[in-house]
Amino acid sequence: MSILLVDDNPDITHLVSKFLKSKGYENIVANNSTEGFKKILNEEFDYVFLDIHMPELSGLDIIQKLEEEKKLENLKIVIFSAHNFTPHQIEELLKKDGIHGYLKKPIQLSKLLATITN
Repeated sequence: MSILLVDDNPDITHLVSKFLKSKGYENIVANNSTEGFKKILNEEFDYVFLDIHMPELSGLDIIQKLEEEKKLENLKIVIFSAHNFTPHQIEELLKKDGIHGYLKKPIQLSKLLATITN
C-alpha cells in the first residue's frame, strides 16, 4: 500500500510517516501543498492524507482543482485538520467522490490506522 502525506508541518508528517513505516506501510511526504498536488496528479497512491490549512494551496483548493480535472473520484483522500469544521461541513466534504474520511488534529494514530485498514 502506498500512502501520500501532505501537510506543511514537518513534525506531523515525520511522526505519521514513522508510525506508518513501523506498521509496514510505504509512504511519501510532501511538506508543501504545491508539491503534494503535483504528486497526487502524477503518481498513484492508495491513500492521500491531506491537511486543509496550508500556505499557497489549501487542502480545499487541492480538492477543488482535482474535481475540475476530473481526478478526485479516482482517489481515496482522508482529510486531517485542526480546523473546527461543523458536522454539516464534514458531511458535505464526505459526500464528494474521492473523499474517504476526516481526522481531527491532533491525530490519534489508532484512528489513522483504522482508516486505512477498514
